[in-house]
Amino acid sequence: MSPQRIKQILTTEPFEPFTVYTGDGSTVDVLSREFAYLKPGGRTLEVSVPLVKGATEEGQFEEHRIDVFLITKVVSPPKRNGQSRGRTGR
Repeated sequence: MSPQRIKQILTTEPFEPFTVYTGDGSTVDVLSREFAYLKPGGRTLEVSVPLVKGATEEGQFEEHRIDVFLITKVVSPPKRNGQSRGRTGR
């Protein structure tokens, strides 16, 4: 996927949570704009996924670094199928 497309998804108003799918089948839920950061250059998307409801402390989040060019699709709203919401490499 292109960095421009990810930037567009992140800046859409109102923000809609989404799931990122990568070529290896991994998924990561982006639940809030504040939990995602597209690094300068647009190659890497960093996502923080809360591990517990109401997470407020750093240790309550799982961090993911995703190569934007390995994203195969984005689905909104996020799939809620009982699986862990952060399933890609860090």
